[in-house]
Amino acid sequence: MQAQAERERQARVILGDAERQIAEKFAEAGKSYEGNPIAFHLRAMNMLYEGLKENATIVIVPSTAVESMQLGGLAGMTALSMGLGQERANGHKDGELKAQKDDTNHTKEITNRI
Repeated sequence: MQAQAERERQARVILGDAERQIAEKFAEAGKSYEGNPIAFHLRAMNMLYEGLKENATIVIVPSTAVESMQLGGLAGMTALSMGLGQERANGHKDGELKAQKDDTNHTKEITNRI
């Protein structure tokens, strides 16, 4: 009984340490993006894209975030979803190549706007 309690205590200590490390990494990331809103914008768009490209994934995005990404609201989200669906229909490998090209083009577009 005492050995089991010690194992559980040790597991909680390890979990707590992992949580602290994760919090530190998030704080570091926040500081990185603090002075670079373009990098933050691109990261947010990438996270959205990565979430949508998974099969049968639903991503709920606040309208303010969609507006800040200049995706054109619902029409932009629909187009993005349809594009991802088309990639799936054409095959994963073709989709990866297109995604890489799209990411590069999108980054260039954002950079040119600035």
